Amino acid sequence: MNVALRVFEEFRALNRVLDRRDMASVLLASLAVAPAILKSGKLTALDAAMGRNITISFDGARVVLPLADVDRLLAVRNDNPTFGNVREMYARNCYLRRLKLKKPTRAVLDLGANRGLFSLLALTALGAEIAVGVEPAMDYDTVFQLLLQANRCAPERAPRYRKFASSPAIEREAPIENISIQTILREQEIDRFNLVKMDIEGHERMVFSEPEWLASVDHICMELHPDSGDLSLIPRALNEYGFEYVLTDQRGKSVGIQNAMFLYASCSGELAG
Repeated sequence: MNVALRVFEEFRALNRVLDRRDMASVLLASLAVAPAILKSGKLTALDAAMGRNITISFDGARVVLPLADVDRLLAVRNDNPTFGNVREMYARNCYLRRLKLKKPTRAVLDLGANRGLFSLLALTALGAEIAVGVEPAMDYDTVFQLLLQANRCAPERAPRYRKFASSPAIEREAPIENISIQTILREQEIDRFNLVKMDIEGHERMVFSEPEWLASVDHICMELHPDSGDLSLIPRALNEYGFEYVLTDQRGKSVGIQNAMFLYASCSGELAG
């Protein structure tokens, strides 16, 4: 995509969720790093320049994001600037844009929770009673607690497993490192998850290899990783359990499974066109 067009689309998306002061900061930061953006064709320089505390308005909810504090905590990891995640998850709404969810979305499962930005979105904007996170990286625990405190969310509403999301078979082989959705449902005493978000860096094939958990889920949004291998078992499992689904590229255009970056699925007809 043309760099100027991409920047325009990003600004338009950010303008929907940022207040005037924070949007002005984005514009000023973009001007300051414009040469780097034009040279790379990416907005990484803008993300680094926006390491400041901001507030997001998402679907009527106010979400406080202390990005300066978050990035300071993650400096030891040499992690990517958090504003990039904000652009993708909140401004472009990459995980929810093709779902028509009825609120409150009582129970949410966040697989590949990372910093906890989606779990926070579930607690604040979706009205979730509980948002269970699964994230093996220990460094994100402190960040997530900071986000909960900034938004006055009780920690007991957001339990976390420091493990890899996997299938029951792999969980049995290595239970300390892995956990299945079936085990999470049982341990958290949840009958069904109204929404499962998944971004587990290519491990989605293992989770779908034993898809019985789909019987206890209403909606799914997930990032796909075609480089990890053949993903055709995912639509097969969704069809078997009565889900309708949409596959899209990064910009939201419908594509086939091996070219898709995102998948949105619903067993109750709540997909957006």
